[in-house]
Amino acid sequence: MDEVEIPVEWRRCVCEILRSQDSRRISVVQRAMNEWYAAFPDTFPFELYNALASALEVDGVKGKRVTGMFPPGEVWAFWFTFRGQRLYGKVNLIEGKLCVLVYSAHRPLKGDEL
Repeated sequence: MDEVEIPVEWRRCVCEILRSQDSRRISVVQRAMNEWYAAFPDTFPFELYNALASALEVDGVKGKRVTGMFPPGEVWAFWFTFRGQRLYGKVNLIEGKLCVLVYSAHRPLKGDEL
């Protein structure tokens, strides 16, 4: 499946939650946190949230829809940057649109493919 424009409403909801930096509304799976800190050991969680939100705030940003993830929600994979490095992100806007779950935040594992 080719990359397509990520829906504006999904991006708006996700960015609002990420920019809130509210730990009750944002979860990051342990593997994603481990990979983030392995790449950037001197950072704080809010820097990850801001990097993801900054990428999603770009008009026309593209990604791939991911299905079959748990918990139920709308999941998109996309590229983002931090400190000049290109990174792979995958985020779930959990059903109800009140919380997000970050599944991935790491250097590319599959080259230029999402």
